[in-house]
Amino acid sequence: MNFIKRIILLLYLVTVINRTTAQESLNRQEHDMQPFYFGISVGYNSSTLLTTRHPAFLQQNDIDRIEPHSSNGIELGFSGTARLSNRFDLRFAPKLVLGGSKYLSYYFTDEYLQANPGKQPVENIKLPANLLSFPLDLKLKSDRMRNFRVYMFGGLRYDRNLSANASEYTAAKQLGQNPPPLFRSYNWAYEGGIGFNIYMPFSVISPEIKIGRSIGNNQVRDAENPYSAVLDKIRTQSIVFTINIEQ
Repeated sequence: MNFIKRIILLLYLVTVINRTTAQESLNRQEHDMQPFYFGISVGYNSSTLLTTRHPAFLQQNDIDRIEPHSSNGIELGFSGTARLSNRFDLRFAPKLVLGGSKYLSYYFTDEYLQANPGKQPVENIKLPANLLSFPLDLKLKSDRMRNFRVYMFGGLRYDRNLSANASEYTAAKQLGQNPPPLFRSYNWAYEGGIGFNIYMPFSVISPEIKIGRSIGNNQVRDAENPYSAVLDKIRTQSIVFTINIEQ
C-alpha cells in the first residue's frame, strides 16, 4: 500500500512540475544529443528479506516459525549514461547502499520454552547489509514533451556486501556461539522501474521508482547453526525511490 502511495505522489509532483513548465521555452536541448553524460543520485531504499525454509525445519522441534522484516535506508551514488539511439540509453550507476539492519524473528515452540525457562519466546536476529551496488540498466525513452519525458528501464545488478564477515562468523562458532546467518560477500539481482526527466535550465532532474530482487541465495547455509540450518535460501527484495540530477 505504501508503494502505491509513493507512485501516486510521484505522478502528482511530476504533473504539477510539467504544468508549471509547459509555457516555458525548451531547456537543455543539447542534453538529448550528448553521446555520454554524468549525474549524481540520492535514494530512499525499503528492502525486505524473502526466506525459504529448508527440509531440516520440519525435523526439529525448537523453532515454530520464522518471520522476515523490512528495513529502510539511503542510497548515494553517481551515474554514467551512454546514448545508444533516440529511444535507448545504457546507464551504469554505482552507489553505496546504507540499508540499516534487516532482521529475522524466530518464534520458539512451547516445548522448547518449557525446557529453557530463561529463553524469550521471540528472538530477533539482526542481519546488517551495507552494500556497494553496481547496476547496469537499459533505458527506453518516450518522445520529449517540451521539458518533460517518461522512461522505463531494466537490467542486472551486482551487489558487494560490505557487512559480510566470514572471519567474525568463524570466530563466534569457535567460541560455541550461534551467530546470525552469514550473508555472501556478493550477489546478483535484477531490477526494473519507471522514471521522468524534468528539464530545468541548468540540469535535468529525474525522479524514479524501481523494484529489485536478488537472484541467488544470499545466505551461506550452516547446518550446525540452528538459526541458519532451518533456512534454505534468503533473498532480498527492494523498492527504491531515487532522485537523479544530470548535467
